[in-house]
Amino acid sequence: MRKAILATALFVIVTLCFVPLSYTQASDDKATIQDVKQEAQDLISKIKGYTADQRDEAIKQTEQALKKLDNRIEALETDAYNSWDQMDKAARERSQSGLKELRKQRIELAEWYGSLKNSSLSAWEQVKKGFADAYQVIVDTWAKIKRQY
Repeated sequence: MRKAILATALFVIVTLCFVPLSYTQASDDKATIQDVKQEAQDLISKIKGYTADQRDEAIKQTEQALKKLDNRIEALETDAYNSWDQMDKAARERSQSGLKELRKQRIELAEWYGSLKNSSLSAWEQVKKGFADAYQVIVDTWAKIKRQY
């Protein structure tokens, strides 16, 4: 299981470091911060309700949510990039710090996602909780940064 977690984390790190972000791509997502928080609560409730026998459905739900989250993070980075010239030094530092924290949390979430996909039956409950907690943290961080733009 550790190898799977490490492999997933390595994939995410390589992706974040070497795949350039498309700063010109606009997001079609018009969801409000409250919408995103509600989606997170819905996902967390669903995930917590799945048994180990329902792992495939849990994975399907999390994959969809992670794609949305990744798009929202990219849109946030695009907003920061597009606003960079209008920001003062303090705002730039807050932006960089917040986005760095968001990337760090996304890596941690990827590790929990890998665990969710590969956990043993005996670890299922613990892994679900870890994923749910990590997902909530990253959504809260995203919302905090989103408020700045």
